[in-house]
Amino acid sequence: MINTHTNKDKGFTLVEILIAIVVVGILSAVVVIGISSLTSKGNTTACTASKDAAVAAATVHYANTGSYPSKLSDMTGATPPELSLPSNVTVATGGLATTGATWTLTISGGGSTTAPTFVCS
Repeated sequence: MINTHTNKDKGFTLVEILIAIVVVGILSAVVVIGISSLTSKGNTTACTASKDAAVAAATVHYANTGSYPSKLSDMTGATPPELSLPSNVTVATGGLATTGATWTLTISGGGSTTAPTFVCS
């Protein structure tokens, strides 16, 4: 039997390799954009969760002391703490703000009969 096919080097052409590189680049760009969107949503959710915890802790503080807190440190410094913060979240000097990685929770108002307001930024 006679082989009518010629023997050529079997491999990829330059055009095929360039197309594969472009496709991988496009997929990488889509992944990076998706991850940055998830990070932003996570930061917003973290601040909202901390705000909800602070509102609940303010109610507990009122039940324990008969007055609402005017500083976040009033709730974190109580024994036992009425507001427990994650290890990477700190209460700013003066006790009026709590800072996470990319967000800040601020307390304003508060007093004997006035509930404080909490704002995420």
